[in-house]
Amino acid sequence: MNGLALVTGATGLIGRYVARRLVSDGRPVRALIRQVQRLDEDLREAVDLVVGDLRDDRAIARAMEGVSEVYHLAACAKVWSRDPDEYHDVNVRAVRTLVDRAADEDVHRFIHVSTILTLPPHAPAPLGPRAQRLTPYEITKREGEKVVERFAAERGHAVIVHPTRVYGPGPLNDANAATRMVALYLRGRFRFRLADGDVLGNYVHAADVAEGMVLAGRRGRSGEHYTLGGENLSLRDFLDLVAEVAGVHPRRVIPLPKPLALAIGHASLLLARLGGPALITPEWIRTFLEDRRVDIGPARNELGYHPRPLREGLTETVQWLRREGCVP
Repeated sequence: MNGLALVTGATGLIGRYVARRLVSDGRPVRALIRQVQRLDEDLREAVDLVVGDLRDDRAIARAMEGVSEVYHLAACAKVWSRDPDEYHDVNVRAVRTLVDRAADEDVHRFIHVSTILTLPPHAPAPLGPRAQRLTPYEITKREGEKVVERFAAERGHAVIVHPTRVYGPGPLNDANAATRMVALYLRGRFRFRLADGDVLGNYVHAADVAEGMVLAGRRGRSGEHYTLGGENLSLRDFLDLVAEVAGVHPRRVIPLPKPLALAIGHASLLLARLGGPALITPEWIRTFLEDRRVDIGPARNELGYHPRPLREGLTETVQWLRREGCVP
């Protein structure tokens, strides 16, 4: 596949790795972005830029002209949004507009990035029914998947990928929460965690997710879902490994009991509704109490996906954080 590839979300953690990976292959790449200054300088020179918002159908139409392959990463993944329509507009309606244009432009491959949270957990959170509500992010990302599934069944070739907990060098924002946690932990500012019973999560380097997406574009079966993850580990063991690769003594992190954590979530949600920052919500707390271990066997076997060992990826990430002056 040598035609023009569109990357949405190229200013995000994974998106910049995808764009750079495609450019390194000699592919012509176009990026639909909202702010040029957020794109890495080397990519500004290497890709065709369309400045616009996913909620603007005209911007999508400009971005899709002449495209043969789409890597759709952009999403509304906020903890909470003051605009109740934002999640649906970005995670569902924009996906529908993109696949409609993909059909019109005879796009050969549509690679859609969802989230591990739309797949059933290995074990649910040990909470009552009232505390099991889904986040707006989870609800709308699943609706977006259905749009892509229908496109794959009726109109074109599409693959859906599910990254797990992504880390690696890149902007320390909500999409890179794992690396931000690493930085806070090494600075001695990550003082509390959930008393989660050491349930397992799965951690994967952003560059490996990008590689998995490119492989999914080349080898993935239309309509198929692939989990792009790395190693399963409890949060406590993950932080101990961070301390080990950083060459520091493990920091003391106090586990918060579930009732207290949920109360903090409710208080944070109330604060956000009153105009303050949204730090966490009860629904998001639920996601961290789920056992999210995964099996990446299908991606290994069908795509040839081979993520790096967690120790290697964390070593690189800690070194980068130190070069950037983010940790001592």
